Amino acid sequence: MASATHAVETRVTRNTASMLAARVIMAVSGLVSVPVIYQRLGPREFGIWVVLAGLLSMAALIDLGLGSALVREVARAASAADRDLVRRLLGLGLGWAVLLGLLTLGALGAGWPWLVGLLRLGDLADEAWQATLWLVAGLVAGAVELPWRAVLEGGQRYGSLAAISAGTAILAAALAILVVRLGGGLVALAASAAATGAIRTLLLAATTHRQCPDLSPRWGRTNLADLRRIGGYGLRVQVSSGAGMVNVELDRLVLGGAFGPAVAGGFDLGSRLLNLLRLPPGFALIVLFPAAVARTVSRGTGWLDRFYLAATRYLALFLAPATAALMVSADPLVRLWLGHQVPWAAANIMILAPAYALNLITGAATIAARAEGRPGLETRYVLLSVVLNLTLTVPMLLLCGPLGVPLSTALAVVLSTGYFLVYFHSATARPLAPLARAIWPPLAAAVAAGLVTAAAGQFLPDGPGRLDAALAVSTRAGLTVLVAGTLLIAGGHLGASDRVRLHRLLRAPTAVLSPTTGGPR
Repeated sequence: MASATHAVETRVTRNTASMLAARVIMAVSGLVSVPVIYQRLGPREFGIWVVLAGLLSMAALIDLGLGSALVREVARAASAADRDLVRRLLGLGLGWAVLLGLLTLGALGAGWPWLVGLLRLGDLADEAWQATLWLVAGLVAGAVELPWRAVLEGGQRYGSLAAISAGTAILAAALAILVVRLGGGLVALAASAAATGAIRTLLLAATTHRQCPDLSPRWGRTNLADLRRIGGYGLRVQVSSGAGMVNVELDRLVLGGAFGPAVAGGFDLGSRLLNLLRLPPGFALIVLFPAAVARTVSRGTGWLDRFYLAATRYLALFLAPATAALMVSADPLVRLWLGHQVPWAAANIMILAPAYALNLITGAATIAARAEGRPGLETRYVLLSVVLNLTLTVPMLLLCGPLGVPLSTALAVVLSTGYFLVYFHSATARPLAPLARAIWPPLAAAVAAGLVTAAAGQFLPDGPGRLDAALAVSTRAGLTVLVAGTLLIAGGHLGASDRVRLHRLLRAPTAVLSPTTGGPR
């Protein structure tokens, strides 16, 4: 038993490390390429680019959650009959990828005259349409890779997936920088993105065929009950995971239509920096999901309850101080990245960061719900988030101008997240008090630290250059984290045992799954 447990921990630790490395490389690639693209295209053309990319990202959500459903089916497949069914389901994913491309192309073609006016494309309408065609090709390439990605994720072969993701991210960034430096515009940029997508799909297919030849997609008759099972599970997961993307892309569309592409592009820059906050918890939740499913099957719901509270606590300990640090250093961080001030980007960070952090803290609850096979618990709250965002956008826009758009999103996320936590605990008969005890100390410490740093801001170094901006970011973020950590230690919320566990988590993030590190047993 001990050796089996050690093997599981070793595998998940290795997976976590490889995915972290890949995510860091992908984030750095974006941070390097975006300033070059922004400067070469200009604010208006860059704004059109992000709006078009957002439209295609929303179209990708129509996969009905097949990706998540297939990952779960691969992770659960044990017998030869199970693997045979999975192969047929993977073949279904390939067929849906082609259909998705045709549906998207038809919808965009029919609605393009309306989109030209809505997005204020003007004299760039023809170029934008050609770029859209290339982006549709990239969408199809991304959908075609779905079955092979599901096999690697479900089989917890994250090392290969991480290597391919990191390599193609570097390639995408290099191609994007090359085409814009050679004078290419929207069309060349979209073509480079489509080419990278096709290369990534080919690499994933070849790797999966070599490592898991018994799980290659194939056509065949599938039982209606099986289709209903994966369709019901996948659709609920898709609604849940897609709501956040819909909110972000909706903001871009509204800003582009109401204030022009340049304003939408400015807000998008802030969203990209916000992804830095979401990077560590995001990759951890992705990696922990299949491991939590397998451990719940072997150890039961009691283990899952303890895992849920421990994971939530560590998410809060990381996210709360990090969010406060990001907010107080938003403006110099944008200047450090782009070389000049972009007020819309800094404002977007300060408005959306706390809402996204609160939403990410609930990530452990979504893992618990999905591990129990109840993703529908998320459906109500994500639909509520979208409805609230749609309802609040117009009045907030009229009241606050462009800032009203991210404000409506932040309010919708906070209200719907609070509803989800209450509903999840009620539906699963879990008490709320342990959750509150896990979350409130880091939140209170982070708020106090942010206020202290904001008050001391006039005494901290700053200036117009990138070096001055770097010094401003480091001092503001450092002071915030220092004050938050001191308050947590002084209040007894971060003791010696927690410091030992956090140290182990830095070396092996899967310690939260391990009974030997004080995690849930």
